[in-house]
Amino acid sequence: MSRNQPDDSAITPSSTSRRSFLKQSATGLSVAWGGLRLFADGPARAGVTTDGVAKQTEFIYGSEVYRPPNPPREMRREVFRTLAQEYHFGLIRCYPTWDYYHVDRDRFQFEEIEEVMKYSDEFGLKVMMGIVLETAPYWLEQAHPETRYVDAMGHAQTLESRSAQITGGCPGLCLDWDPVRQAARQFIGELVKVVAPHPSMYVWDIWNEPKIPALNNLNIWASPQERLYCYCERTVAEFRKWLEHRYGSIDKLNEAWTRRYPNWEAIHPPRSMGTSEDWVDWRRYFLDRSTGEMRFRVDTLRGFDARHLVECHCSLHPPFAETAVFGVNFWRLAELVDVWGLTLFPHQPGARPSDAAGRIEITRSNAAGKDWWLTELQGGDSRLGLVGGGFSMRPRDIRFWNWLAVAAGAKGVIYWQYMPEATGRESTRHGLVNRDGSTTDRVQEAARNHRLIQEHWDLIKDYRVKPEVALLFDPDNALLTFALAGNETTSTSSFTGYYRALWDLDLWVDFIEPAAVAGNACRVLIVPWHPIGKPQTGKALRAYAESGGTLILESPYGLFDERFYYNPVIPQGLTEVFGYREKQNILVRSEEATAAVSASDRIHYQPLMEFSDPITVKVKAHTLLTPLEVTSATSIATCDGMPVAVRKKVGKGQVIYIGTNLGASIAAGDEGAMELLRAIVSGVVKAEVTATTLRPRLMRGARQTLLTVFNDTPQDQRAAIKLPQGFRRATDIHSGKEQHLREAVLELTVPYQDVVVLQLE
Repeated sequence: MSRNQPDDSAITPSSTSRRSFLKQSATGLSVAWGGLRLFADGPARAGVTTDGVAKQTEFIYGSEVYRPPNPPREMRREVFRTLAQEYHFGLIRCYPTWDYYHVDRDRFQFEEIEEVMKYSDEFGLKVMMGIVLETAPYWLEQAHPETRYVDAMGHAQTLESRSAQITGGCPGLCLDWDPVRQAARQFIGELVKVVAPHPSMYVWDIWNEPKIPALNNLNIWASPQERLYCYCERTVAEFRKWLEHRYGSIDKLNEAWTRRYPNWEAIHPPRSMGTSEDWVDWRRYFLDRSTGEMRFRVDTLRGFDARHLVECHCSLHPPFAETAVFGVNFWRLAELVDVWGLTLFPHQPGARPSDAAGRIEITRSNAAGKDWWLTELQGGDSRLGLVGGGFSMRPRDIRFWNWLAVAAGAKGVIYWQYMPEATGRESTRHGLVNRDGSTTDRVQEAARNHRLIQEHWDLIKDYRVKPEVALLFDPDNALLTFALAGNETTSTSSFTGYYRALWDLDLWVDFIEPAAVAGNACRVLIVPWHPIGKPQTGKALRAYAESGGTLILESPYGLFDERFYYNPVIPQGLTEVFGYREKQNILVRSEEATAAVSASDRIHYQPLMEFSDPITVKVKAHTLLTPLEVTSATSIATCDGMPVAVRKKVGKGQVIYIGTNLGASIAAGDEGAMELLRAIVSGVVKAEVTATTLRPRLMRGARQTLLTVFNDTPQDQRAAIKLPQGFRRATDIHSGKEQHLREAVLELTVPYQDVVVLQLE
C-alpha cells in the first residue's frame, strides 16, 4: 500500500484550468491529500464504457433503506423482499457512518453490512454504498484531539450526534490532518473488502452532499462566525502553502492584499468582514480544498475497487445557494465521478416549483454531459422535531418530480427514504412506507411511475436536453459579495429571479462558467449579478455578441476589476463597444418611500424604471439603480429623466444592459421586471411547445416522443398547446386515455400541482 503514503504536494490552485486539471489527473499527477494519484489505466468499471462515460442498461430506481438503526433488524429481510418483489424497485441505498463500524484502531464491526448485502444478493437488488466520513470514530478524536474542526470563533468542535447522524461522530474530524486521512483510508479499504465481492454491489456514493463537513446539520443556535470553518492549525498551514503557490512571493501577496506581511507565517485567515482580497482567497482555497478532498476520496476508493461506479450528489445548488460558506465548486467535483446527482425536498411550505426545477437544471449543467440522478427525492414529510418542517409528499408530487427529472434528462430516481426515521429530530420523517412497513399511496405511486419510466427507457436513455438560454456564474462574484456584505443574497436572488422568468417561458436553461462562454451555442446569454469585470470574461462576452448572440447584462457588471478595485470606468475596456458608461450607482432600499422621505431621497426607495423597448413597462429597481452616459447605444429606459438601460447591436448580435439587479426584481415579485425579461428573451428564442398556464416539455426520441405537461399552480389549469406538425395522436400514459388533438392543437386540463404525460404519435 505504499502508493497511499502521504507527501507534501500542494493542492491544485484555483488558476488551474479545467482542461489542464483533467489532463493532470489523467496522467497520474500527484495531488494533495496524501499524494494520491489518479490513474488513467486499470480494470474497466462495471457499466462504464472505454471512454469512462457511465452506461446504464435501465433507469435506476430505488430508495435509501439502511442507516442504523433503520430498518429494525427483525424487519430487514421482509423490507428487502417487499421492495424488490412487490414494488419492483431496483436499487437500495446504504448510509454506513464511519464511527459506527470502525470501533477501534484496528477493529471493525461489519456484521450488519454483511446482512444487508446478503439480502440484496438474495432479491437481486443493486446496492449504492455510501462512504460517510462526516462521522469520525471517538477513539480517533481521543488519540488526536488536535484534528477537530475549528470555527471562526476559535471553538474546536467535539464529536457529537446530529439529526442526520444519530450514531454520533459528527461533524467528523479535519481531513487536513494525516492521522485522519490514514484512518479514513483504512476504513474505506475494510469496507470495500466486505462489500465489493457481492454481485449486488453497483455504485459507491463517495460523498453525501458535499460541503465543509462541520456545517452538516449545524447547531440551530449557531452565530455567523460559528458557521465558518476550518481554522484549525493544519488547515491554516495548508492555506499559507496555497497562497505561496498562488502568488509565488510574499511581496506579490502584499501587493495584492495591500499588506506588509514580513513572511508567510504572519498570515492568518480573516475572521471579520470588511476587506475583499483576503476573504476571496480564503474561500477560493476552500473551493480547491473540497476538490482535493473529492480526489482523496475517489482515488482512495479506486486503490481498492476500480470496478464499480462512483456517484456523488449535492444538496446545495450554487448559484441558487451560498458558495462562500459551504466551500464547494460542483463543476470541479462532478469531473471526478462517474455519475452526478442532487438532493431535492420539493414539497415545502412556500416552496416555488420553479426554484426546485432550477436546482435540477444546475445539477444537469454541473454534470456536463455525464449521466446524473435525482439521488435523494423526498419520500414522506420533511419535519424536524415534533413541529418544524415541511409537508408530506403526495402521489401527485411523486408523479410531478419523477417526470420533471426525466424531462430534464435524469437517468435515475432514488428516494430518501423507504421507512421513517426511528429517533432524533428526523424521527417519524421521510418514509415512503409506514413505520410498520405497511404500504402508502406514495410508494404505490412510485412503483407505478417506475414501471412507466422503464417502459420508455429506449427514449430516455439517449435523450439529452438542448438549452438555448444560459446563465453565467463565476464563483468569484459570489465570494466578493460575501466578503463585502456578509451574505450572498444579492447574487442568489438574481439567479433565482431570472430562472423563474425562463421557466415560465418553457425554456431549458444551461448554467455555465466563464470558460464556457467562448463558442457557446445558446442564443441568449444572461449575466446575473457580476460585479467583477475580468478582462478575459469581457472579451468572451464581446465575442459571443459579435458572433450573433443576445447578451443581457445587469448592474453592476464590471464594478470592480479582477483585483477587486473599484473601476474608474465601467465597464472597463468595453464602453466603446457596448456604447454606454456607468455613472455613480444609487443604492435602492427594499421598502417603499413614506411621507417623511424628502423629494431628493425618494430615488432610493424602489424607483421606477420606465421602459420603451422591447415593451412599454415599468420596473421597480432593486439593490442598485445605475444612471448611464449613453454614447453609441440606444436608450431603452429612463428613471427621473436619466437613461438607465440601453440596447446596442454588436457585430451579428446585440447587448442589452439594464441598470439594476433585474433578477432580484423578478425574485421580489415585480411583474414589470418579469414581463420585460420575457419580452426580451421571447424576441430571440421560443420554446418548441409552450402554454399560458401550463408548463409543457417535449422529449423527442428516435422512435417515440413524450410530452410532459406540468401544472405548478395550486389550482387546476386548462390550456391549449400547439404541437409541432406531424403529430396526430396523444395518449395519456397514466390513464391510457387518448386526448383530443385538432390541427396539432391539444386542449388539456392538468390538476393542480400535477403532471400529465402523453405519448405522441
